[in-house]
Amino acid sequence: MIYNESIKQIEQKNCFDFLRFFFALQILFYHIAVLSQNENLRFFAKIFNANLAVKGFFIISGFLVAKSYVNTTSLKTYIIKRAKRILPAYLFVVLLAAITLFFVSNISFNDYFFNIDFYRYVAWNSIFMNFVHPCLPGVFNNNLMCAVNGSLWTLKVEEAFYLFLPLIFVIIYKLKKTVLVLTILYIFSFIYWYLMDFYFDKPLLAKQFPGYLSYFCSGIFLFLYYQKLFQKRWFYLFFAIFAIAITYKINVAVNILFPISLGVIIIVSAYNIPVLNNFGKYGDFTYGFYIYHFPIIQIFKQYDLFVKFNPFLMTFLVLLISFIFAVFSWFLVEKRFIARYNN
Repeated sequence: MIYNESIKQIEQKNCFDFLRFFFALQILFYHIAVLSQNENLRFFAKIFNANLAVKGFFIISGFLVAKSYVNTTSLKTYIIKRAKRILPAYLFVVLLAAITLFFVSNISFNDYFFNIDFYRYVAWNSIFMNFVHPCLPGVFNNNLMCAVNGSLWTLKVEEAFYLFLPLIFVIIYKLKKTVLVLTILYIFSFIYWYLMDFYFDKPLLAKQFPGYLSYFCSGIFLFLYYQKLFQKRWFYLFFAIFAIAITYKINVAVNILFPISLGVIIIVSAYNIPVLNNFGKYGDFTYGFYIYHFPIIQIFKQYDLFVKFNPFLMTFLVLLISFIFAVFSWFLVEKRFIARYNN
């Protein structure tokens, strides 16, 4: 199989851990710029691109999850591995926020815990339907938005990708047309995203499945054809950078090559920056960093900490507290569940 031809190169050291953490930082700084509503921090939104970071996450996910799938002996094992990576920490942060944010709410104990909206939040967020009920009673009502954790929307898309990937491989196996299948899905996703975002003016729907499937498929494609990419990686990297540069000269909306071009840049970078290969040797803190930072920023905003104190110092504290929660999440939640079903 294609994978067997390139396994040696794919198994070599990489800096995916650094790239994922870098993307998480991009999202955090962007959220601080928006949610803090502090004029001194607005420039973060011009420097850090959360949308690009999310797309980068999906490309890396397509690459690594495809690798995990072909290395997994059964569909059941694959599903268990994917579920234990996402669900424990996700459910924990939903429940933790629901319980502890009572202390920042502006209503009484009874009005909070016996409020139907409390249980709606827990129920809808537990099944990844965050947009149905994003807020808790009496929490963040005076902020820019009352959403407890606006970062969680990507995880339902991620889960949809996990479930769709085995079907992609079944279709590829049946048709024996890897490039054709992935290209059709790629184009379909791009058209869906373009129509929803620009024609129907529905950006919320544009972000949902299958809007970003082109990025996930780019990751799958680059995994399956990694050997060919590796042999001429500098040529493809130059072409990808050129294609993205043209994007900003014309219009990103019409650049159908953008997802695969971004994918080439990310995957080539992952295997060619050796100084960053050991970035994650102490643990994979990116997921926890990603799922905890949003409510922390919201708490800071509720108490006007970005105004009462130096906003850059508060930004540093948000980073520090988010990282502490990420370490906590990795060692006490994520790592335990990952290790539990490895055998």
